[in-house]
Amino acid sequence: MFKNIAKIFTSHIIVKTIGLANIAFVLFFLSVKDFGEYSYLFLLLNLVAVIIDPLLSAYLVDSKTFNYRKYNFGILIISLILTPFFYLFINFFYNKLSITLFILFSATYFISAILKSYLNIKERYYNYGIVDVVRQLSIFCTTIFFFYFLNSNSYIKLLEFNYLVSFIGMIFIAIIFLKKEEIEFKINFSRLKKQTFQSKFLIFYTALIPFISFIDSYFVDAYLTKEDLGIYSFSLKVYNISLMLVVPIFTVLNIKQIEIAKEGNYMLFVKKSFKKVIFFSSMIFLVTLLFNWLITNYIYLEYKSSFWNTNILMFGSFITYITLPFSFLIAYRKYKYLFALGIMAVSFNILINYFFIEKYGMLVASFSTFLCQLIINLGAAIISFFLLKNSKNEN
Repeated sequence: MFKNIAKIFTSHIIVKTIGLANIAFVLFFLSVKDFGEYSYLFLLLNLVAVIIDPLLSAYLVDSKTFNYRKYNFGILIISLILTPFFYLFINFFYNKLSITLFILFSATYFISAILKSYLNIKERYYNYGIVDVVRQLSIFCTTIFFFYFLNSNSYIKLLEFNYLVSFIGMIFIAIIFLKKEEIEFKINFSRLKKQTFQSKFLIFYTALIPFISFIDSYFVDAYLTKEDLGIYSFSLKVYNISLMLVVPIFTVLNIKQIEIAKEGNYMLFVKKSFKKVIFFSSMIFLVTLLFNWLITNYIYLEYKSSFWNTNILMFGSFITYITLPFSFLIAYRKYKYLFALGIMAVSFNILINYFFIEKYGMLVASFSTFLCQLIINLGAAIISFFLLKNSKNEN
């Protein structure tokens, strides 16, 4: 398991480093206000995840549980049907969104997401990592070209250029990595309906998660200033860096936990891993606190006021690292509990921001996100423990 995590982690470090360099360039060329608008639009676009990631998550669990022989790309049809409605949803919150940018971003995201799902199931983690490296490198190179050679500072044009090139890159990578004998494209609506219905709570839960960061940014944009939106967007970027290990850990754990569930070895895994997870999470938390202090005091001084917002957010990432390995609700198909935790978290997020953000500012947005992490991740780990600790036959 740790070997596979290391494979993804290596590529993920590269991706995060390139992503950090890309943000560094954007920060130097955009004002605090424009950076806030850029980040808000980027958050909105990333919500396209809600119409594909939940379906891929459910398909991954079913594929490993029932040992599907071929990967069916036909599951993409549901996401394609939902795409026009999703465009109207995003346009409601950001009416300056160009349809060109939406199509380029969505196409890039769809190809990379389903390609990574296929490679994850086949456990080809080197190739899995290359997909993200190519996508992020395309964005970084086009950002440099845009600012230095096109001499423009329009963040909308920047994003269009980023995702035109990355879309082309994803097509080439898909042609290289896909194996004809391992894939199929069958649109069986009765089967898709059955899979969707059986995994409906997992799908609903996975669809809720991307909204958490968006909700905070929406309330900051609605109740505070554009400069505050820029400052809080900076905090979210640093927070996302602190979560850089979540993707490789979760990607491998998703498969490993299903295997543990089949063997009924939940308690054995907890006993063997608990101390290691606590130590690892504590080290990551201390390093990210130091990183936040250095960049806000010595590099991006105009974002110094983001320091405590970011620290609160990163305490949420600490909770995530501690609890993620012990959250077995997906592996044991206890989707109702996940959905209930997601509903609770999002409800608290909205209520706290609505009643307190105007009075107390960005700290409220940070605290509400931390509370969401606490409810979802700690809640899932605790429920997993009490559901499974006394089970003789955990399957």
